[in-house]
Amino acid sequence: GVRVNAIFGFADIRNFTFATEGLQGDVLIFVNKIAAITHKHVVNSGGHPNKNIGDAFLLVWKLKAGKNGTNSSGDLQKDLFDSALAACQRVIRDIQNAGNLASFLDDDVGGNVSAAWASSLKSYNVAIGVGLHKGWAIEGAIGSKVKIDASYLSPHVNIASRLEAATKQY
Repeated sequence: GVRVNAIFGFADIRNFTFATEGLQGDVLIFVNKIAAITHKHVVNSGGHPNKNIGDAFLLVWKLKAGKNGTNSSGDLQKDLFDSALAACQRVIRDIQNAGNLASFLDDDVGGNVSAAWASSLKSYNVAIGVGLHKGWAIEGAIGSKVKIDASYLSPHVNIASRLEAATKQY
C-alpha cells in the first residue's frame, strides 16, 4: 500500500432497506441510477468513485503530494476542496429533484413491483446523505487470489463515514 492524502466522501442512500424490500431484483436499477448521478459529479469535480457497498459509496479526491491539504509549494489546494463540496451538493440536489421512487425509476422497472408496493414507492422520496473528511489513508489492493479490490484504509476514511451517519440526525 501507499500512503495518500485525500478528501474522502461517503454517500449513503436513505431508507435503503425499504426500497430493497419493495423493488426486490429491480433494486439494482435504482442503485445504478444513483451511481450514475454520483459518479458523474465526482468525476467532473476531479474525484474518483472508489466502491459501492450496498447503499453507500466511497468517493476520493486525491490531493497532490504534501501534508495537510497543501501541495509541494505549501499552497492549500482550495479548488479541490471546493470541487469536492460542490460535487456532493450537486449529487444531493439531483437526487432530491428526482422526487419519489416511482418517478425516479420511470418505466425502467417492469411489472415486477406489486400493486401494494407501487403505491408505497410513490411515498418514498429518494434522498442521500454525504460526509466529507480530509486526511491520509493507505491506498492499495485488498483481497486474495480469488478477489481483489482497490481500497483506502485509515481512521480518516472512517471519520467520513461517521460524518455521513451524523447527517441522519441533522
